[in-house]
Amino acid sequence: MPPKVSITKEMPMMHNMSDEDLVKSVMEISKVTTTNTPYKVAFMFLTPGPLPLAPLWELFFKGHNGLFTIYVHPHPSYNDTIPHDSIFYGTRITSQPVYWGDISMVDAERRLLANALLDPSNQRFMLLSDSCIPLFNFTTTYNYLVNSNLSYISSYDEKRKSGRGRYNPQMSPNITIHDWRKGSQWFEVNRDLALEIVTDKKYYTLFKEYCHPPCYNDEHYLPT
Repeated sequence: MPPKVSITKEMPMMHNMSDEDLVKSVMEISKVTTTNTPYKVAFMFLTPGPLPLAPLWELFFKGHNGLFTIYVHPHPSYNDTIPHDSIFYGTRITSQPVYWGDISMVDAERRLLANALLDPSNQRFMLLSDSCIPLFNFTTTYNYLVNSNLSYISSYDEKRKSGRGRYNPQMSPNITIHDWRKGSQWFEVNRDLALEIVTDKKYYTLFKEYCHPPCYNDEHYLPT
């Protein structure tokens, strides 16, 4: 039997809240406790448009309603035609344009997390691309994640130009060269860490101001 958590009434995925108001709503919801429901895993898709592997994901999710939620962040200009009977129907969130290597990529990741945090039953959060596929069935994936006390973020000290060479000394003293890390942008985190990521101002501000190509925010912000 999956563990139980507290929930409140879920908010619609398409809304007019700014990113700042979204975080405020997350903070308010984190204080509320009501009825019990099983833990859910939030699958967050960051994509420029369609999800070409959606049929495979449909099979993955089939028969497991109530144990997962889906959030899709496409380019705002993308006009989708999702069938009403698709598992992806109604999963699109309010989005903003995303540019590779730009702070907008981190903004999109935080926006996905914030929307997923609006549902208190979401306890695990996985960032996926439009080219990701599941390697194990849903039950195996779900049980592994909800029973884990770890978060999964790629983070390593790359001493070459493509790693430490991107560090900006103006980030010191809050971020030193010894703190600097590199890694893949794709992650899976627990609720506590997800909340820390969306509410972070200290490090986010430094990256927004001082990390510009050839420094790529999505490869360094979370790993650092």
